Amino acid sequence: MAVMPAAHGTAILERDRELAVLAAVVDAARAGRGGLAWVEGPPGIGKTRLLETTRADADGATVLAARGGRLERDFAFGVVRGLVEPVLTAELLAGAARLAAPAVAPGSAEAGEHDTASTLHGIYWLVANLAERGPVLLVVDDAHVADAPSLRALAYVARRVGELPVAIVIAAQSPVDHVEPAVVDALRDAATVLLPGPLSPAAVGELVDARLGPSPDGVVTACHEATGGNPLLVAALLEAVAESGARGPDGVAALAPSVVATFVARRLRETGADAAAVAEAVAVLGGAAELRHVVAVSGLDADRVARAAETLVAARLLAPGRPLAFGHSLVEQAVSDRMGPAERHRAHRRAADALAAEEASAELVAAHLLHTEALGDPTVVAGLREAGRVALGKGAPETACRYLRRAVAEPPPVPERAAVLHELGTATARVSWREGVALLEEAFALATHPIRRGLIALELARALSVTLAFDRALQVLDEAAAGLDEGELATELAAATVSLARRDPARRAAAAELTRTLRRDGRLPPQGGPALLAFAALDALQTGDVTAADLAREALDATLRATAPDPGVVLPATMVLVAIDHLDPLRVCAEGMLASARRRGSTYDFVSASVLRAQTRYLAGDLVEAEADARLADALADEHGMHAARRYTVAWLVIVLVDRGRADEAAAVLAASGVRGDLAYLLAARGRLHLALGRPAEAVADFRACGERLVHRGIHHPGLLPWEVGVASALHALGREDEAVEAADRAVRAGRRFAAPRALAMALRTRGLVGGTVEPLREAVTLLSPTPARLELARTQVELGAALRRANQRVAARAELAPGQDLAARCGADGLVARARKELQAAGARPRRVAVTGVDALTAGERRVAELAADGLTNREVAQALFVTTKTVETHLGHVYRKLGVTGRDELARRL
Repeated sequence: MAVMPAAHGTAILERDRELAVLAAVVDAARAGRGGLAWVEGPPGIGKTRLLETTRADADGATVLAARGGRLERDFAFGVVRGLVEPVLTAELLAGAARLAAPAVAPGSAEAGEHDTASTLHGIYWLVANLAERGPVLLVVDDAHVADAPSLRALAYVARRVGELPVAIVIAAQSPVDHVEPAVVDALRDAATVLLPGPLSPAAVGELVDARLGPSPDGVVTACHEATGGNPLLVAALLEAVAESGARGPDGVAALAPSVVATFVARRLRETGADAAAVAEAVAVLGGAAELRHVVAVSGLDADRVARAAETLVAARLLAPGRPLAFGHSLVEQAVSDRMGPAERHRAHRRAADALAAEEASAELVAAHLLHTEALGDPTVVAGLREAGRVALGKGAPETACRYLRRAVAEPPPVPERAAVLHELGTATARVSWREGVALLEEAFALATHPIRRGLIALELARALSVTLAFDRALQVLDEAAAGLDEGELATELAAATVSLARRDPARRAAAAELTRTLRRDGRLPPQGGPALLAFAALDALQTGDVTAADLAREALDATLRATAPDPGVVLPATMVLVAIDHLDPLRVCAEGMLASARRRGSTYDFVSASVLRAQTRYLAGDLVEAEADARLADALADEHGMHAARRYTVAWLVIVLVDRGRADEAAAVLAASGVRGDLAYLLAARGRLHLALGRPAEAVADFRACGERLVHRGIHHPGLLPWEVGVASALHALGREDEAVEAADRAVRAGRRFAAPRALAMALRTRGLVGGTVEPLREAVTLLSPTPARLELARTQVELGAALRRANQRVAARAELAPGQDLAARCGADGLVARARKELQAAGARPRRVAVTGVDALTAGERRVAELAADGLTNREVAQALFVTTKTVETHLGHVYRKLGVTGRDELARRL
């Protein structure tokens, strides 16, 4: 601290424990075990001194430091950029770290928005690349005024830092109230938290003696009581006492109130008007002020600014050197508090103009515009809108919202207001759909130009759909379309209408006809066209139209050619292909989405693609691989707070675990997730779990709710989710045989009507079980044999064998049970394997126990890592591909090598 000479000699008193903990964190990082320390306390308690000492003692480590600032708080990823900018090279931005470039490398942001998760992923790998060179110490002071995106990035890195030689030390006041509590909680939970306390009376006595010499009785007590033992306030008070000559306790008490502000005010009076103007300019510029910018803000020429700066350094208000900076945030705050609103407005406006003239970044200019008074200036609105676009490009929608809210408050010219509200609503929807809806509704009501209304309507309808306000979404699209002539935007609106109209039985036929017309005339829009095809495919599926598969594949091909596949296309198109067991295009889609997600670093798309691949592998009877995908997807969705996505990840993980014979584990997963909702997949998964746990009454309720959900959406094809089969099985378990037979018969009729082999075979198997007859089971085996449904074939063979055994046809029973057991083992259906073994024993056979060795002994996660490693990827590349850490990959590979008895990748490839 540069405020008073005593500071550097005092703030370190009574801090032995804190220094030891910080040294231990750095030592652990040198040994390859990263960690985080969070130092929290009031202003002046000595946090900065602790950080300075830690930096000075970090021999052998790359030390990178940055400091939060009240001005820079509105600069997205400003603190992260400040940390890495001194060492940033193309090499550090290699691999997945390239995704951090929009946030940390000026001028590198690509056009359009970036996913927040991809930016965080890139920042982690940037730190990991830096750590490859040796131990790293990241130091962040004044985190309570750091920008929220940087704190989020530090929390993301902190969760993984234990596997890197990286120490992070963060100092902050409390509370950190400009960022959601979950971010601060994540940092504190990952950290060793240090709370430096006030100095004891004895320590204050040392300071009094050092600064004032022997003092009258009571002075030490008066100093301690007046300052609460805060080191900075003690030093400031002693400085004031020394200057005033008031040596007694009464004099100390008189000087104590507002001691820092009083100290600063006295110094500024003594140093003159130029020094005061320079101090205020530095306070406005924040952080580190370049001399030329101080010239612009203060209105003084360069020579007067330089002389005034020297005076302020001598007065111990500014720290020595360039750029100009205060020695402590309390001094900066005291200077800033002296300024009135009008003076502050003029200073920030001059700063913004000077930076704009230098073509500084839009966010740096906007950081000053945010602090000007709202005067209806169009140039302020334009600057804030540009900053909003830049923030979205970095993956910082919260920051974009702050700029755009201020632009709305300026206010913009009346003709621009709807456009600005449109941008604000779009950015806000990235943070909160419901708040985004309110702003977009306001923009839509204000907009008069048909094109603007159409563009707003598309965004508003999307947000309304997420909040389940489907009727209002359709109304908005209809209103916008009514004002447009034919053209691309009109077709986009029509496409959006078709996507939503499927929920309205009265509109469904008209929507399908519109899709056919647009497709026939070659007028499918480039944006909404694939969605039209996908929903046309879903409609065709419900009528048994053989074009459904072609339409679905065409939709997927189109969306996979885009920069980012559209979930609104992928979901309905893949539902069609799932229902009719066309697994090859599903595999192609999943792999294409995974490649796209890795390229863009999109965790959300990676999760979606992993769920699709889990579903595809499950349908193909590859439960081990399906579990690996589902587990990884759910872990990532949980880590990134993707609550909507977890309805799918948890559903598929539960389904896979139940079929692997681990119903108790599936129940634990579902309970721990806290996932709720009426998603059809989730209801079906819960129904299967309840059935496996011996709770058939709950299973009946779940399966029926699933069916109601599908019917409400106009989905009748039984191949997607054979819920009626689940109802029949649960009713059979309850002993309600007549109802069970009736439900099974309905399922059989639906399977025959839609000519769906898998669904029909499952219905026939259930009909055979609830009716106690063998023939439906035989027909089911025949139907399944040529299909890719290996798990269903294994299950049906085992059930047929069990039925034959109960009919005392033991030889025939063994002929079905043995291949059923082998196929179940190859699928990874351990529960079914155990059941087949018991049936074989009951049929008089001596079944061999399926040994869990070799490749079969690998866990789902180990198998996934092993496959990528066998394909030639390095550990780092595998980690980036799976969105995990390198240490996790190393651990998995170590287990793989031991289980398979191999020593390297070449042998691994051969074994797999």
